Amino acid sequence: MRRLLACAVAVLLAIALQTGCASTVVPNDDATWSETSDGLRARLHTRLSHISNGTGVVVTQLELGNVRALKSPTLVVVHLKDITYRVTDADGRDVPVTPVVGNSPIIDPLELLLPHDSSIRFRVGPLGSGVPGDCVAVVDMGPYFCRVLPRDGKAYYLSAVLDIPEEREVRGDRGRRWHGRLDLPRVRIPTEPEPLDPATLGPLIDRLGARMLGANWDDSEEAVRRLSLIDDPRVVPWYVKAVRTESYDLKSHALGRLARLEGDAALEGLRIGMTTTGDDIGNCATAAVAASCAVNIRGAAAGALARSPHAEAKALLLSMEEDPAMSVRLTVVQAAARMNTPESLTVIERRTHDSDETVRGEAARLLELREKGAAKSSPE
Repeated sequence: MRRLLACAVAVLLAIALQTGCASTVVPNDDATWSETSDGLRARLHTRLSHISNGTGVVVTQLELGNVRALKSPTLVVVHLKDITYRVTDADGRDVPVTPVVGNSPIIDPLELLLPHDSSIRFRVGPLGSGVPGDCVAVVDMGPYFCRVLPRDGKAYYLSAVLDIPEEREVRGDRGRRWHGRLDLPRVRIPTEPEPLDPATLGPLIDRLGARMLGANWDDSEEAVRRLSLIDDPRVVPWYVKAVRTESYDLKSHALGRLARLEGDAALEGLRIGMTTTGDDIGNCATAAVAASCAVNIRGAAAGALARSPHAEAKALLLSMEEDPAMSVRLTVVQAAARMNTPESLTVIERRTHDSDETVRGEAARLLELREKGAAKSSPE
């Protein structure tokens, strides 16, 4: 995502720095334009980019259009804080604020020069605020705005206000500078992938799988995003192959997807992740870095087993309680606490004697909570 963001910023800056070089865009949806203010109008576009951590990642774009009668360029200087967003349900109720959990970059300002009768469309989100697990979608526009949509079957909408003050310094005199307020009409936030043709789905999966495992990084990343939107058992073999690669990123993504897919083949991919060592991670500067990455992969495998629908997944998860990495044992204990079985209770009890103080303390805390819960639920 960071590379995609950097590319988008580079394109925007190149456009902004070239006089009279804003791009004409043909929209691919029927989003409604705002009312025109002093020759400028705007609208929002949204699409479901990919699935990460079981949650849909929504890409939001802002489109500006210069429709002034006079044939002269318009300079629009946009700061992220100039755009105020709102997410509502079908009844107009606001979605609660979501705390930002990642490192959201600040990309200010964007100096956009729009020639007469032109428009420019660019991405304003997501900006890396983090993706919570197993929600229907996340709408992330950086440090000023992030909303997480629950899996409640409701329709959600995004609207915005662009409000640029009159007093704003820019570099040089490269056109008539616009200021004012635009109320951007709401657009539906996509929460489901676009339907695909069943007749061509199998070959598409194979093409995307091959590209995902290919040597071209950008091509692989695009294939990862597109393949994540396909829930079909034919994607499983490709994710198992991804777990077998030396790529840390591919392993992590594949485990996250296999966690939510059924069947023995999906479980086999998680089993491979359980046994990852430093020797299985490539392109690392040192053996210590590779070992650290392997610990993260095994931790991801433990988390994936906790979410897996396979009947044998929980037993495999509990078998990781003796993993040499403290962080993995901690993940196992915390996952065991969410199970209500005699086996999970035994694991928590054993980990109260773990060699690591952090694991011992967490196991004791979780055991106490479990005992209190059992006491409250028991009849008097």
